[in-house]
Amino acid sequence: MDEREPEKQRGPRDGESGGVGDDEAARAYEALIRPIEHRMVRTIWRITQDPEDAEEAMQEALSVLWRRWDRVCRHPNPQALILRICINAGYDALRRRARRRKSEQLQRPAGEGTAPSPADALALREQESAVFQAIAQLSRNQAAAVIMRLVHGLPYTDIAESLGCRDATARKHVERGRQRLRRLLAPTEYGRPEEAQ
Repeated sequence: MDEREPEKQRGPRDGESGGVGDDEAARAYEALIRPIEHRMVRTIWRITQDPEDAEEAMQEALSVLWRRWDRVCRHPNPQALILRICINAGYDALRRRARRRKSEQLQRPAGEGTAPSPADALALREQESAVFQAIAQLSRNQAAAVIMRLVHGLPYTDIAESLGCRDATARKHVERGRQRLRRLLAPTEYGRPEEAQ
């Protein structure tokens, strides 16, 4: 925490838990948190890399510590547990940020910065057409292996099982298919892919 910031109250305070050992709990809380407070902040910051998310995550971590204080005190390595809580809070903040961004993208009107220009759309269609034509020129096994590996991301064992061959053969089909696609799709001196021979 920055020393210029006002000191925040942490841990059990008088009158909140209603128990006789409030002062003792507050001292124990301060004894555990104060020595690793900077590590907590650094841990959260390394995950979130955002001041607002880091602050939110730190507050969440402190809240979790407050609610689970008895468990933290009984843990064989309470500092490790505290840092684990901070890590979890940091990752929770990242997930919330990702959900916010996704929600904002979904709420944005469809025509706002998402549609390509007509020239870009035409170029993309031509490129897709060239790729499909090139794949059609591959052998049946090469085309199937390339599509399963590059488009669907399947492992070689699944490709081999689907084609009824060994893993090494499936790898060879993908490798040869990719090489042939490179040749077919490489621009010539006129800027168009080579035609099938």
